Amino acid sequence: MLGTGESELARLRLQHQVWGPVSEHFLDRLHVDPGMAVLDLGCGPGFLLDSLHSRIGRRGSITALDASPAWMASLARHVGERGWTNVHLVVKRIQEADLGQERYDLIFARWVLSFLPDVPDLVVRLARALKPGGVLAVEDYNHEGVSLFPESEGFRAAIRATRAWYASKGGDTFIAARLPGIMRRASLDVYEFTPHVLCGGPDSPAFAWADAFFPHHTPKMVAAGLLAPAEHEQFVREWEERKRDGDARFFSPILMDVAGRK
Repeated sequence: MLGTGESELARLRLQHQVWGPVSEHFLDRLHVDPGMAVLDLGCGPGFLLDSLHSRIGRRGSITALDASPAWMASLARHVGERGWTNVHLVVKRIQEADLGQERYDLIFARWVLSFLPDVPDLVVRLARALKPGGVLAVEDYNHEGVSLFPESEGFRAAIRATRAWYASKGGDTFIAARLPGIMRRASLDVYEFTPHVLCGGPDSPAFAWADAFFPHHTPKMVAAGLLAPAEHEQFVREWEERKRDGDARFFSPILMDVAGRK
């Protein structure tokens, strides 16, 4: 939905820099040990691959699954340069991939499920792919809470349009809040449900992360008929005003760490 061009790659790199410590602490709590078999679901450009590989070592294995040929070609070069023979790249849409049965100790999905339709059915497939005792770990949104101060009607319109944009593609910006029930119905025991929110002014990483997303993607929402041109003009004007206001504060959506054990 967000594309796979250079601008999106740069945005995702910034996103990983901003949120990477949260993901690393989650991986710490998941106890990703040497010898584990891991599925990096919807791995994108593979910003977690080095961390996962350092944790599972050469006795473990990683399957990195993503639908983007461009990103996976870049990952193939990365893997080859490091001489990793236990990293397997699969270029396929998640909905079409053969996930197998009792294959993985850990399935990790970061900013993936919120883009996908039919998540309950997918979680059932993911649960089958876990070994007994294996864990499905998800980092994704419960989108409530995202806000800008001083308050901005233009920003509120952009948030409304963002949620509608996800929904128009079959996604759900509130998927994390629904995951405990979805996991439980797939016979997974949910043992972690931890929220994270970032906040900061115009010079903060949180604000920079938002600035890389909204001004770039809101024109697509206008083109899709989800954001009126006048609303977009108001958003851009007010956003630029907040960027010049040292007292302005951006609050991120709630990012949830969710883990369920088979």
